[in-house]
Amino acid sequence: MQRGGRTKEQEPVLLTLSNAVDQTQKIKVEVPPNTTIKQASIDAGVAPKGAFDVFTAGGKAVTRSKAGDHQGEVLYVGPQKVAGGSDRPSSGKGGEEFGSNLWLQDHRWHRQSGLLDQEMVASLDIGLEGHDESMFGLLLELDLLGACRSGCGEVSINREPEEEVNIRMLRGLVDFTTSSWGEVQRLFSERGMDLSLRELDEADIWIGTADYPRPEGHGGSWLIHGAGSALVGSGSFPPIHYACVRETMIDAATLVCGVSALLHRYLRERSAFWQMEVVDRWLTLTARVDDVDPDLALKGLRSKFGRGTATRTSDGRGSLIRYRFPLEWTPPEFLSLLSPALRMTTPTEEEIGPVDVGPFPSKTSEGGYCFDSMGLPEKLSDVNALVLGVGGLGSWAAPLLLSGCDPRTSTIGMLDGDQEVEVHNLNRQVLYGSKDLGCAKATAAASRLRERFGMSEGSVLGIPAPLGAQHVMTCSKESEGDISLQEIVGYSEHDEIISSSLDSMQIALSCLDNQNARTLLNTACLDRGVPMVNGGGEGVRGVVEHFGSDLCMVCRYGPEEAYETERVSCQEEGARPVSSIVTTTAYVGALQAAMALCLLAKQRRHGNEVPEARDWWNGMVSRRQSGRLPWVKGGCGRHG
Repeated sequence: MQRGGRTKEQEPVLLTLSNAVDQTQKIKVEVPPNTTIKQASIDAGVAPKGAFDVFTAGGKAVTRSKAGDHQGEVLYVGPQKVAGGSDRPSSGKGGEEFGSNLWLQDHRWHRQSGLLDQEMVASLDIGLEGHDESMFGLLLELDLLGACRSGCGEVSINREPEEEVNIRMLRGLVDFTTSSWGEVQRLFSERGMDLSLRELDEADIWIGTADYPRPEGHGGSWLIHGAGSALVGSGSFPPIHYACVRETMIDAATLVCGVSALLHRYLRERSAFWQMEVVDRWLTLTARVDDVDPDLALKGLRSKFGRGTATRTSDGRGSLIRYRFPLEWTPPEFLSLLSPALRMTTPTEEEIGPVDVGPFPSKTSEGGYCFDSMGLPEKLSDVNALVLGVGGLGSWAAPLLLSGCDPRTSTIGMLDGDQEVEVHNLNRQVLYGSKDLGCAKATAAASRLRERFGMSEGSVLGIPAPLGAQHVMTCSKESEGDISLQEIVGYSEHDEIISSSLDSMQIALSCLDNQNARTLLNTACLDRGVPMVNGGGEGVRGVVEHFGSDLCMVCRYGPEEAYETERVSCQEEGARPVSSIVTTTAYVGALQAAMALCLLAKQRRHGNEVPEARDWWNGMVSRRQSGRLPWVKGGCGRHG
């Protein structure tokens, strides 16, 4: 591959270069605009011995950037970052109090680092070609994944900076509808990904719609999508017997399904995944106290980390008291010292494809491939949807659902009790960015969707509260003097809007990490004759299914599991923390959106089919068994 570029005669650029550890050492320099920041640091004599990086005040590595992009800025020269991890020097000095937000941004990929080799992912060099918006969809997931980071790897596209990019399908995922490739390059550069616009000898990945021209002799990975189908594979393209691709309500969801499967398989082909999943890692501060029982020793110590744990020493002479460091107090380099030893094997020939991964199959009974959008409407009007949870799944499902609706006549409510967007949500929760940290998820999600779809506050409701039994379990008869469940649990300022949203919904999407809350929503849906689409994802595993009037959560899973209150969570306080990665959450959320739109369209007699329930495992998609699971005992009392 050869880089393309052009040189312009410009005035020298003024930079201020500072030592990242001792920021009293600063020097102002004037350098040609096309000089790299790394070379400017070396020429100015501020580069340390050995490997180093240069950072902006926000902590982003700009070592390989051009000086012309940083006119007048103060840049910090320090130790080389850990690829895909720290973008900041690790001294813990430099004017910030130890344990403030110094390392917090560096833990963006914390929840996936036990699934795959983050350093390898950050160092990927990927050549990409195909349909503009299709490639943009892949760039979004690559960025969330932490791939192709500046100073480590890059993603290259054969486009000129002034060429226009039109966003139609993915308008709910970005803040613009028309831009140039130069602006797209700048957007991802600000996020820390190295996007190069240059001529390619050969692309590693091709991605496009079924009616978009495909290159001859392509030998890499590919995705063909459209008309509700997404086909992925590697090597030669299969013959497409028929492609009648027009705009449909599930185009955006179909593209995201395809991109997620393509990217996950691409990573597997490069052995990026660990064979053994590590669901969490943390640092512990341990104190030993002799001749004191564990309970008394724990009471006798005080820590700003909260309550610790206590055990007796192996020799029986004392107690060990342990306190877990929170992420913001944890240097990411320390966590990277511990990783699994073995990698997952690469996919088999059968897994490589071609494989259908979209809402509807493209493979025909005769063995050929057909993309036909018959029966799928372009948009749905007068939709009223409720999304329970706008985290890993819901942050994809909500905008992709709205992408298939007429925003002028539709309403969406989003209910989520998480009061804070956390930094380790940002590796997969597409609606949020660094500016949303500390904000309630439902509030931030509603604000973002109103802006992107041009909808009013009354049409996009963000309800920062959990769904409780008091909103669902109402008694038809109450004797005088009876105490209602609402009175027992108390009243909230959100109760009225929650009840109103439940009563007005036409479709519900369950995107939660809590089985009991899913069952509560399902109960509310059954009482109102409304279908519910259920989704779940942990690590590289996911499920999408829907429940109507003939089957419920209790029927399928049994009372014990359906009402389980354990919070299986990607949050710090989860009772059982789980790994999370964008390829899983985006696929599940996208298929939930497609399934919900198809259920509504079928109710309105558009003549379409509804996608089958699916299991997702490690980039592979399979049909999920419907009905009651064979080992389930107990009934719901509603379906016999």
